[in-house]
Amino acid sequence: MNVENSEALLLIPNGFPVWIDVAQASIGGAGTAMRFVLPLHAHNLPLMHRQETKLVVALKGELDIRAGRQRIALLQEGEAIKLDPGIAHRIHQCGTVASTVGAVLWPGAVEQAFRELAVAALQKAYQRSDMIEILARYDVVWTTQSHDHDPESITVRPFRDWLSDLPEALARLLVLRWGW
Repeated sequence: MNVENSEALLLIPNGFPVWIDVAQASIGGAGTAMRFVLPLHAHNLPLMHRQETKLVVALKGELDIRAGRQRIALLQEGEAIKLDPGIAHRIHQCGTVASTVGAVLWPGAVEQAFRELAVAALQKAYQRSDMIEILARYDVVWTTQSHDHDPESITVRPFRDWLSDLPEALARLLVLRWGW
């Protein structure tokens, strides 16, 4: 991976960093790409993007993607799934080693929400309700409940096979950054 110019953000005081590998500003707002590490048995926040499409990539290790208690997909290293707007999801570390999650979002509005959360985390004075409010301003909902969707319609494919679905500038930079 060629990510030496990535910017690290802490979304929760004393939390784990999220690295912005492709900033939306660098490609005219077409999208964003970020990554984070999930330690053993960890998971991220339960989110649903109302406006963004999200590609979840297992950059390292294995990932169990769930909506509530229902498994959406089990990803092995190098695999990805595309989540359309309205699909609630939570990403769980799976396997015997920490997992690195790649998240590609287009058009990428959640990046600005994460930047606001990082500012709040530096102040160490915000509550869970503040986090939920910031996310909501960017059409991201803290929830485990999806709108109607068919989990059978979600396809696991190698990450490289999804590149043609992404905005061209975003795909080009991801090949340089993540090297798949």
